[in-house]
Amino acid sequence: MVARMQVTATPPPYAEQGKGPVALGSGWLWPAAFVAMFVALFYVPGHNPSARGDDQLVAAIGALYVIGLSVVGVRLVRGVIIRAGGSREPIVLLGRGPDPLLSAAIRPRRRLAAVVAGVMVPVAAAMLAAGLAAVAGPASNAHAIASLALGVNGVIAAGVLVPAPGFPGWALLLALVDAAGTRPDQRVRRAARVAQSVGLPILIGSGLVAGWFADPMLVFLGLVLGFLIWTGSQAATAQDATERFLAAHVAGAVARPLTDHAQGDEPVGDLIARLRTDFAVVAVEVGGGMLGAIGPRQLAARDVGARNERCSDAMVPLTSLRLVGPGSPAVDLLPEIIRHGFALVRDPDGLAFVEATDLGRQIRLWVALGDRLAEKSAPRGLDLR
Repeated sequence: MVARMQVTATPPPYAEQGKGPVALGSGWLWPAAFVAMFVALFYVPGHNPSARGDDQLVAAIGALYVIGLSVVGVRLVRGVIIRAGGSREPIVLLGRGPDPLLSAAIRPRRRLAAVVAGVMVPVAAAMLAAGLAAVAGPASNAHAIASLALGVNGVIAAGVLVPAPGFPGWALLLALVDAAGTRPDQRVRRAARVAQSVGLPILIGSGLVAGWFADPMLVFLGLVLGFLIWTGSQAATAQDATERFLAAHVAGAVARPLTDHAQGDEPVGDLIARLRTDFAVVAVEVGGGMLGAIGPRQLAARDVGARNERCSDAMVPLTSLRLVGPGSPAVDLLPEIIRHGFALVRDPDGLAFVEATDLGRQIRLWVALGDRLAEKSAPRGLDLR
């Protein structure tokens, strides 16, 4: 069952934007800046405080190069294998972007091979870095860079053990679920249940190891991983249900008639007192003409201390609202819902609305009915074609 609606804006595929087989993702600039500051200001000076400034600068540049190469190398290897399996998505070198490792359109065998290869690369790099660190002088730049490379590649390789969205372990889990012949509408939920079932052992295991080594940081690490697995799998389930629901409906099929009205000079408190539902969208009018609309988000954000606040002060002006056609794909509603909490739909009988909370309820009901009506499929063996 979907816990709540997960509304996300999905960017168009890079192929539709005229991109090539390799592209930079989004959202990587600030993390990269943070890593650069940490390496230059803390890691390198802390590793060899007596080194000259120019030596520390060279070490910092080398360390950043190794970090970038470690991330890019793994993504290149995985991307080449996936593209050889039929994917037309670009290989995203840094940041976020299309991830064909999660796509059921790519054969499970190909995705499993990509995940395994993506683990072997950092493992080999970590072993090489460990050898270099063992022979390099403790106060040398080579030792600083090799030690950092060992840690970075070790963390990248360990990601396959974390079955949470955003980690290779989630892609591995989805590939195994697909190989088991799971129905497309059940694959993410089944993977989420498996991921959540291993979250508790991770917490217990980290507690036992922490007690053995008397290291409280391991307990903290276990709590963080357990939290990521549990919340991430829930979010992935909700997002999957949302995407499937929107793909199967048009805007008019999920909209409700806009039947609540308020005058522009009516106090907001009076409007709240007479509303019958918690997801109503209200048309604000003056002299029979519509000025705008008020949804739950606007009512929640009102100034409680302002007793004389009018509906015209709290509304979203009609000029700021984009009306969606009833035959448009339901996914066209998302930009307006993200912006205002609701969207207005042109209906033959008048205006209709789609509100975020109510849409989430429709999705949960749709998922529940689909589970009840779907035939139980017979168990199948692994299919690694």
